[in-house]
Amino acid sequence: MHAGSLRTACEDRLGRLNLPHQFNENDLIGAVASLVGRTIACEPVDMRGAFSCGLRKRYADREVIYYEKNASALHQRQIIAHELSHILWEHKGEIDLADLMSDEELASLMDWSVLGISARTSYETDAEVEAEMMATLILQRMYRGAVMPAARPSAADERWDAIFA
Repeated sequence: MHAGSLRTACEDRLGRLNLPHQFNENDLIGAVASLVGRTIACEPVDMRGAFSCGLRKRYADREVIYYEKNASALHQRQIIAHELSHILWEHKGEIDLADLMSDEELASLMDWSVLGISARTSYETDAEVEAEMMATLILQRMYRGAVMPAARPSAADERWDAIFA
């Protein structure tokens, strides 16, 4: 997909979230969960030495996002936004666990309720490019909303911010 059309598609998906002008990670997680009809949990994990700094497990009724607990706050937000973007794009997960562990490890750890796993290890697939573009737009919007007034102020405090900005 061309970069311009990818950006437009990402912005369209973000628009479906109906996020307020100013929002944080919890607002974002709640909006995505509401849109897809599944709960979303985010858990910090020590992933140093692992093949990825973020991981998403997809279940029938929920999503679990694991992110590097030792990363900076900005990097953690990027990881979470990236994994949420996979959910918004309805990516099923591209990792084959058999490529990551031995048969014995796989048998002992297999959770048959997991429907898919995704983890960013490169940007070679369309799914990773889509998720990274959307994550970048999410963070851009999150930070822009924190420092700039709303372009179309609706609430009284947003109108005052716009007047004095």
